[in-house]
Amino acid sequence: MIPASALLLVALVTGTAAVFVVAFYGWAPATAWLKQRWRDYERWANDNLRALYSPLRARAFVRRHLLSIGGGVALGALAGGPLLAVGLGALGAWLPVAWVERARRQRKKALDAQLDASLQSMANTILVTQNLEDAFATIAQHFDPPISQEADIVVKQVRLGTPMDEALRDFASRCKSRNVDAIVTALTVGRQTGGELPKVLETTASVLRETMRVEGVMESKTSEGKAQVVVMGLLPFVFGGALQVIDPEWMRPLFKDPIGWAILLVVCFLEVIGVALVRKFTRIDV
Repeated sequence: MIPASALLLVALVTGTAAVFVVAFYGWAPATAWLKQRWRDYERWANDNLRALYSPLRARAFVRRHLLSIGGGVALGALAGGPLLAVGLGALGAWLPVAWVERARRQRKKALDAQLDASLQSMANTILVTQNLEDAFATIAQHFDPPISQEADIVVKQVRLGTPMDEALRDFASRCKSRNVDAIVTALTVGRQTGGELPKVLETTASVLRETMRVEGVMESKTSEGKAQVVVMGLLPFVFGGALQVIDPEWMRPLFKDPIGWAILLVVCFLEVIGVALVRKFTRIDV
């Protein structure tokens, strides 16, 4: 069973937050404030899940989010007491958000990797059909996601009456990739100035290919620093876990005494600052 002290801590934190919100905003404004927060969360979840082409929506996602928080609190209460319960509960609140951000980064990376071949295919299709819509239709039919999904949306928009320039702007807005922005800019300028689109696409593909090659070289050069971030972030927890296994009495004061709680808070704060600084030093904005 979950220790009574952990349940009491959770109840106190929740009750204090509720009293503060009601006292500060009043009952009706507090209700409106909570509804607005839910609408903001729902909008964020739906926008990100749609961008990932996930069948989930906000109501299903929030259930998983709450389950992650509750699981973290329960695990922490069973393993180490109130402080660990709060820490793992916060970790459970962060994990679904981190999953969404990681999935979006992976999708963007996969999309960028497909751009070179896609541009070559589009250039060849335009040479035959002289139609940009047919080029996107070829991508939608013969390529794998995510580029095929985005191209399919462009084709459907154009066939429903959306101007091609507007469909291209929507394409760039959905992808949120500077490589896609460069392609859309090149296509838009080429269409408006009467340029030779196959040549424009081939030139753009060559530039993007060289850009991604340079980015790959830079990423390999900073991989050692990124590995240091992982080691730096995990080492305190691994060391603490080893001490807990070797002799739990050594670690007991950290979890059972207020001074130990203060030490843990300071250590976690310094850990976050250290990891953030190392990430900043090893990240290159290109």
